[in-house]
Amino acid sequence: QPARSISEKIKSALKKAVGGVALSLSTGLSVGVFFLQFLEWWYSSENQETIKSLTALPTPPPPVHLDYNSDSPLLPKMKTVCPLCRKTRVNDTVLATSGYVFCYRCVFNYVRSHQACPITGYPTEVQHLIKLYSPEN
Repeated sequence: QPARSISEKIKSALKKAVGGVALSLSTGLSVGVFFLQFLEWWYSSENQETIKSLTALPTPPPPVHLDYNSDSPLLPKMKTVCPLCRKTRVNDTVLATSGYVFCYRCVFNYVRSHQACPITGYPTEVQHLIKLYSPEN
């Protein structure tokens, strides 16, 4: 009697092992076929044309606020002048949301009270102010 139960246990374990191996092979084969189809799609000429057409597009121009243009009276002609106080900039600070450079004190006060860039009107917070360090300093 005990010998039979041991042989039955061995047969049961072998059936489970064979079933597990079969399931693993089946799943592995399905994943492998999917992966091969994906690679075929990825390297197909149709997909390559799409990628090339997207990368060949020209870089779009930077955004311009509709209320202002490049000859706006808000922008000084000299690059070292602050657009807010119209004096030579002191403690140069760039506004990360627009890229314009101002005096720190001018732009800090403006942004704190208006929450916007003074030139573009883009929404801005004080945390978007970045100090600029010039080689002369």
